[in-house]
Amino acid sequence: MNLKKLVMNVSEPIINPLTKLVLKKHYQGNRECTPLENSRKVLVLAPHMDDETIGLGGTLHEYKKFNTEVHCVFITDGASSNGSIEKSKVSQIRKNEIDQVKDMLGIHSIYYLDVPDGEVKDNRKAENELLELVGSIQPEVIYTTGNVDAHPDHVATAKLLSDVLKLSTQEPMIRQYEINCPVPPEEINCIIDITDSYGIKKKATEVFTSQAIAFDGFLVLASVKANLLNDKNVQYVETFIQSTKEDFIEQSDILSSKAETYPILFKQANRTVTLLWAVYKNLDKKKNLYKLRKSN
Repeated sequence: MNLKKLVMNVSEPIINPLTKLVLKKHYQGNRECTPLENSRKVLVLAPHMDDETIGLGGTLHEYKKFNTEVHCVFITDGASSNGSIEKSKVSQIRKNEIDQVKDMLGIHSIYYLDVPDGEVKDNRKAENELLELVGSIQPEVIYTTGNVDAHPDHVATAKLLSDVLKLSTQEPMIRQYEINCPVPPEEINCIIDITDSYGIKKKATEVFTSQAIAFDGFLVLASVKANLLNDKNVQYVETFIQSTKEDFIEQSDILSSKAETYPILFKQANRTVTLLWAVYKNLDKKKNLYKLRKSN
């Protein structure tokens, strides 16, 4: 065990409870839950296999109540996610994991664009394939990673969708979901109660044994963000930035020029022990990015 990991493990009994206490205050609110709509078809864009579970696994499971068709498009091949496994095998291992998660979450169909990791930006082949899928599926809601995120493939996926929507006649509602770059509470405008589905979400995260990263920080966020609500019986939530197609395109165009600095500016939110760092690192700069989006 390296020194960094040892220090984090020793610190967890003190830091983790403090983190939860601080973040409950950070996400303090008196808002209403967003009722999950009875959609016929939903499309999820996931840059990597596991993003769909981290970002909205509970929400996807909630759609089961409406027999909604959930379609999931994985953008990258995920082959570079684990340096300890031979690269040629990683992608298939991750796809096997998705096969296990699919029925748990209620995903009806899976599509793989197999873009190499790190090559999503300005990928015309992926754009054409996604445009065809959006046209054939005709989703009422599309979920995507955010325009502001610490992972370049996540930001590039949002921009990819924006470019596709410019060419599409479809008019879906867009929801940006959170992965490793916590959204400032004031920017969240859609809060879905996943209390009934949290156990399934947690179980689904345990399937991804091929991944070197931990998932506990993501799960803690689902708990502390429930403090945004006035209904204190809600224990777990997933949160989104919801917008029209036109607003999403405009926001993507404004923020795309800033995207290359995000991995330096922001910290990934996967570990509870470093979650305060992920939430508060350059928070003012993050808020200013969202203000820039709104001011145009």
